[in-house]
Amino acid sequence: GFVCCKNEYVYCPKCEKKVPIYHLGQNCPHCGVNLRFVNFEEDFYRDAKKAELSGAKINIFIAKLKASLIGSKLAIARLVLVLLPVLTLLIPFANIKVNMPFVDDGFALSALGIFTAYSSGYVNLILGMLSSETNGAAFSALIVALIPYAVMVLMVLLNLILTVISFTSIKKMPKVLCVISILGALSSVITAILSKRFASIAASAGGILSANLSFGSIFAVIAFGIVFFVNFLIIKKGLNIQYKEGDLERIEIGKKIKSGELNLEDLPQPIVETAETREIQEAIEAQQAAYRKKEAAEI
Repeated sequence: GFVCCKNEYVYCPKCEKKVPIYHLGQNCPHCGVNLRFVNFEEDFYRDAKKAELSGAKINIFIAKLKASLIGSKLAIARLVLVLLPVLTLLIPFANIKVNMPFVDDGFALSALGIFTAYSSGYVNLILGMLSSETNGAAFSALIVALIPYAVMVLMVLLNLILTVISFTSIKKMPKVLCVISILGALSSVITAILSKRFASIAASAGGILSANLSFGSIFAVIAFGIVFFVNFLIIKKGLNIQYKEGDLERIEIGKKIKSGELNLEDLPQPIVETAETREIQEAIEAQQAAYRKKEAAEI
């Protein structure tokens, strides 16, 4: 409860007179105030008001989190269906065959297949064969096909991450996810077209590469289409956020306190009266009445 401490003295927060630091009593030797509990009531109510405003922020965060993830059938559907584009990373868009002396192997144009190709040293082979007169065009066409596939993988990851953190912007995030779904579907179609082009060039070259198209692009377009549809419905219907009574008002009051329009000390406690605060106050008053009744009976 001391306001200040300088050298061998402390200062009483009420009368502001010097109190020696070796003074062991709880009361000020000058004005008699209890130094440990001075301003206790004011501090208690100030902390209670701060807790009320901080609790409103937490409640609103939880309400938005719940609404965006599990607050409705659409929110739950979006959270579950976000896995569909992820599954496209496992389905090949094409199967690539490598025919070389002592090598009769290949890899799939999928996330797992590309990882296998990298770990098996096929990336160095592809880069090294770009300048080949007979097979350079086929290897170049393969790299061109990998570019939109990389874009599709990026859209899959963005869709997953932004869906999980969609509570950060309830209104804007579904629109962003719709755009990402469109880009993901387009990149899937472009990957299929360029994979077909690569297969044609590889076949005409008659070299060490060959390719067969698979159904990964079809699955990817359907998956992104479903994600787009769910987010489009969320844009149209919205998500119902269940705020607790008084929390939005508390947030506005907190902003005004921060900007200096209001002073925390001038506000009542509770700052915003609700059915919950009235119930608490009634319980306190009932306990106080019971205590006074008990005291009167003892006397």
